[in-house]
This record gives sequence, C-alpha cells and structure tokens, in this order.
Amino acid sequence: MLIYHPAFDFYNCIFRLLQLLSNLKDDEIEIERLRIWDFYLTFPNEARHISFPSDLLALKKIFKDKPNSYEDLIDSRRIFERMKPFQITAIKTLISYGFIEPEALENNFVKRTDKEIPEELKKRINDVKDERQNIIKLVTGFVDLPLYGDRGLKYRTKLIDFKYDYK
Repeated sequence: MLIYHPAFDFYNCIFRLLQLLSNLKDDEIEIERLRIWDFYLTFPNEARHISFPSDLLALKKIFKDKPNSYEDLIDSRRIFERMKPFQITAIKTLISYGFIEPEALENNFVKRTDKEIPEELKKRINDVKDERQNIIKLVTGFVDLPLYGDRGLKYRTKLIDFKYDYK
C-alpha cells in the first residue's frame, strides 16, 4: 500500500524551505535549526509539545487549540530523522538552483543568495494557510533562541539530542 505524506516529498520540502527562508531576516541559519523549523511547518500540531521560554508564551497560546488526534505522531524524533535525507537533498537542490550559497553549507549553515525567486513561486509562497502562518510566526519568534545548550531550541523541542552540545 502506498501512502503519501508531504514530509517525505522532496519537492514539497523544497517549497517549505523556500517558504521558511523567504520569511527570515537573518543572513545565515544553522541547518539543524532549519530542519527543526521545517518539521514544525510540516507537523504544526506538534508545536504544542515545545517547551516555550517565558518571553514567548504568547506564541504557545496559538497552539493550544484542540489537537486533531489523526495528526498526532507516535514518535516525533523518529519522523524527524526520517525527514533528514529529504531535507538535505532539498537544501543541495536549492544550492544547485542558486538560491543557497554552497560555501555556507560546508560550515553547517544555510545562507540565501541574492537570486530572486520567480514571481509565480513567490506568490504561492506568500499564499499560506493560517496554520502555516502561525508556524512561521513561531519560527520568527524563535530566531533569537540559541540552538545549543540546556535552554536552546534542541532542548526545547527534544527532536535532536542536546546533551553533548558545546555550550
């Protein structure tokens, strides 16, 4: 039996990454941070499991709605790891299209180039549903949150092991 899900769709991943990158104001972003944000863009229902810092508790209220039991993941870390090859391939494809600088990838960062996104694609990126818009708000709220350490994004999401991070 074949089952489709956008989490494992290479082209959907490219679209999601462009959506995230076009809404960020930072020049560079860590690959792990981008992967975490892509996970929550794909599974917005999982955002209610994030441990929010006190200054971002207003964002948590957005995700307090009644969860859809059909969208609950049994093992979010496992799904996150299964998404990794699709995400890395999508990043490398965006490099080949000229949207991401290849040098930044060598240092585990993603950096957007000055290449313009075609107008038709830009229009589709900006036409986001409310649910996705909320996740993009969450992402932009978490930009200043450190990735590493016992209070960083990896710790708060529990998607990636943080125990041995350099602090």
